[in-house]
Amino acid sequence: MRKTTRMFITVMLLVLCCMTLALAEDYKLPDTGIEKCYDNNVEIPCPEQGQPFYGQDAQYHGNKMAYQDNGDGTVTDLNTRLMWQQSDDGVQREWQAACDYCSNLVFAGYSDWRIPTRRELFSIVDLGRYDPAINTDYFINAKSDWYWSGSSYANHSDVAWGVNFYDGYVGWGSKTYGNYVRCVRSGPY
Repeated sequence: MRKTTRMFITVMLLVLCCMTLALAEDYKLPDTGIEKCYDNNVEIPCPEQGQPFYGQDAQYHGNKMAYQDNGDGTVTDLNTRLMWQQSDDGVQREWQAACDYCSNLVFAGYSDWRIPTRRELFSIVDLGRYDPAINTDYFINAKSDWYWSGSSYANHSDVAWGVNFYDGYVGWGSKTYGNYVRCVRSGPY
């Protein structure tokens, strides 16, 4: 699949996820981080209204991704108010083990950690970056690899959703695969 097609699909997934999330949650959604425009093959200057390829994600400016380093190994997303582990523990786990790890985690004075939903995990993807597609100033030691979400695949109970932080691709795989996990908790309001 060509890079521009894959990027388009990823952006469309983000838009759909954000629309659903906006209805369900009471917080500002961050911008995707995409700042470049493309034609069918290469990067181009962003076109004016009425020109071909007008209306790309880079031409719309939402809430900038914004984080706060809490100084205790956690990061708060200032748009979603979710608190994240600043660094994962570097261990690849099967899905159930990842769920158990987060639910049993006591870290930075909190014991209410959990595995993120697919939408929550995708909310920290920065589509303006890749390898890894996340802000490494805040999320240190981030892997350009798959991270589990707690969202099971609806049609198959042995499959769960994840995000590949190489490029922000959202996909699913067998719960027996070994993927990383970054735990989350509802932050202070």
